[in-house]
Amino acid sequence: MESLSVNIYNSEYKLRGDNPEKIKEAAAIVDQQMKFVASKVPMQPTTTTAVLAALNTAEQFLAEQSRSGKLISDVVERLNQLDQSLHELIDIA
Repeated sequence: MESLSVNIYNSEYKLRGDNPEKIKEAAAIVDQQMKFVASKVPMQPTTTTAVLAALNTAEQFLAEQSRSGKLISDVVERLNQLDQSLHELIDIA
């Protein structure tokens, strides 16, 4: 595990993990969300800003999860149609 420092909302955090690049990417997303929330609802305590940022991130995650699920469902349906078409072609031949 590697150690690294990240800066989130003007605070430094020392973290450890197996994938430092992913940790940096995740920290950048959290920092971005914190700054976005602070720009929309200024003068909030940091904990309130953090909770609202977490809720925004969770909402985005759930929306993406739903979108991905729909795409997977569409692909499975299309593959089933292709499979059925192939079976029909094999039966004709």
